[in-house]
Amino acid sequence: MTEKIIVQFYAGYKGEETPKSIAVGDQIYPIDEVLSRKRFQDKDSGKRYEVFVCRVAGKTVKIRRDDTGECELIPSADDFPFSPK
Repeated sequence: MTEKIIVQFYAGYKGEETPKSIAVGDQIYPIDEVLSRKRFQDKDSGKRYEVFVCRVAGKTVKIRRDDTGECELIPSADDFPFSPK
C-alpha cells in the first residue's frame, strides 16, 4: 500500500523538475539528496510515472509521481518512518 503525500518541487525552465521537500500529515521533511530519477510507463494502463529515489532524514525513500502530478510513497525494504498518525 502506498501513502499519499504532498511534494514540493523545484520549478526550473521545464516546470516541476526536482523534489525539494515532502509533507506527510502535518510534518514537512526536506529532501537531502535525489539519488536517482527514472520514468516508467505501465504496460497495462499506459499511465506514465516518474520515480525519484531520495534521502530524507537519513532514510532512502521512493516517490512516485503520475502524469497528473499526484505523488505517493512507494514501500521499500528501508521502512519509511514518517506517519501522520
